[in-house]
Amino acid sequence: MSLRSFFTVPERLREPIPVTAGAFVVLTLIGFVAGLVQPELFKPLLDTFAVTVEERGLAEASGAELMGGILSNNLSALFIAMLLGLVPFLRLPAMELGLNALLLGAMAAMYQRGGLSLLAFLAGTLPHGVTELSALVLACAGGLHLCRTVNDALLQRGEPGAVGRAMGDCMLLYARFIVPLLLVSAFIEAFITPAILNAFL
Repeated sequence: MSLRSFFTVPERLREPIPVTAGAFVVLTLIGFVAGLVQPELFKPLLDTFAVTVEERGLAEASGAELMGGILSNNLSALFIAMLLGLVPFLRLPAMELGLNALLLGAMAAMYQRGGLSLLAFLAGTLPHGVTELSALVLACAGGLHLCRTVNDALLQRGEPGAVGRAMGDCMLLYARFIVPLLLVSAFIEAFITPAILNAFL
């Protein structure tokens, strides 16, 4: 197997990935605008996020400890997000995608309303966000593909063995793409992002 074929996305996932990425961008913009107009809508979500970070000790961690915490958290979160596709009809991976997109947009709006520049927000988000959000989109696209396949099987519209193949596609996507992306993201967020962010604050 060549390196190129090893890092080729399964054909059955090539359609849902760009659709999922587009939905993420749109929902992020909606979260940003809504966060500017009615910030109180996102206060419970932002408070929950802050509590989660504090409970996991990530706020006080640094260096290798921070990287390990971020990586562990993201690996489990995206694995679960993908497997939520096994729950038929509810499209739970779309909820995971939407919540993250709205939260990202709301946090950008919070910076803006707090008098901090969006440049500072982007400086603290983009270095690791490019890889982390790419992994999120891939996981949710895989989960949605899995959910659609499960739905078709239950409605007797799918081909025999389709659910097993969809699971295989998701595991391949996770091992070959999501894990490496999250590894790079955790390293950047732990060792590079803090230095970049300090230059803007």
